[in-house]
Amino acid sequence: MLRLFLLPGDLMIVIAITGGVACGKSLVAKKLRQGLSLPFFSSDDCVAGLLRREPLQNEILKLLGETGCRSAEVFDKKVIRKHAFENSDFREKLEMLLHPLVLDEAVEFLEEEKDRAKISLVEVPLLYEVEFPLKRNIDLVVAASPLTQLARLTVDRGLDEQLAKQILNAQLLIDEKIRRADVVVWNDGSLESLNSQVTHLADRCSLLFNDR
Repeated sequence: MLRLFLLPGDLMIVIAITGGVACGKSLVAKKLRQGLSLPFFSSDDCVAGLLRREPLQNEILKLLGETGCRSAEVFDKKVIRKHAFENSDFREKLEMLLHPLVLDEAVEFLEEEKDRAKISLVEVPLLYEVEFPLKRNIDLVVAASPLTQLARLTVDRGLDEQLAKQILNAQLLIDEKIRRADVVVWNDGSLESLNSQVTHLADRCSLLFNDR
């Protein structure tokens, strides 16, 4: 059953999509958007854009300098990720730089959409890990077993097993994310099973349009 939480003064329903790494968050968001034509904010895309901004690049270079890194490709997402999960101090400082900027852009996006959309999707991979202070109505967690996550990271994405395990260990346990969720999509099986769950969710969401 889809539980709907409306906050005082809400004109638009905000669904935060989160979950574990390699669980299929972006795929679920894409399928929901295709079925319902919903506006969508991607934190990952936002970070990619932020990393192209010179002032932020300079701040990150200072942080990397503290770790002894002088890579010419530090603003490649894969390189940044590798440094982040090999150095927890750097990762924490990087998150302190990035997350307020991402939040500002997410809030601006929702402000722009509030008068023309009834439901908006915001994908926030670390929603619970950093207690991301996004005002939302529903938490949608996309989940899979740790073994499936590890296989997808190493086989599908080509990460070495050590880095893949470091990424998994840095995140909140998937069981805890499920516990906090309002809605869970379990993406540990076939594409048909995932499609069935997303179709059901889209049907439930579409009912909200008639009630708003």
